[in-house]
Amino acid sequence: MKSKLTKKLGIWGKDNIVRDDGKCYAEDYYCVRCYKNKIEIKAKSFWPAIDPDIPSYPYCNDCKVELNLYIWEEMEKKK
Repeated sequence: MKSKLTKKLGIWGKDNIVRDDGKCYAEDYYCVRCYKNKIEIKAKSFWPAIDPDIPSYPYCNDCKVELNLYIWEEMEKKK
């Protein structure tokens, strides 16, 4: 008999999910931006992942693309 249980994803800032290898993966959490809008979408990656001193949050691909475009647009305005 096949189980109908689905894996419950974590909520960033509330749940602390660490795999057996001792690492935290974005795929184990909901996208923080979508979750604020009451949409439960699995995150794909942490963003921004450019510096260990800058906090990174789990985002789905669509939100990550939108955030990247926003940053690029803001940088272009400052030129």
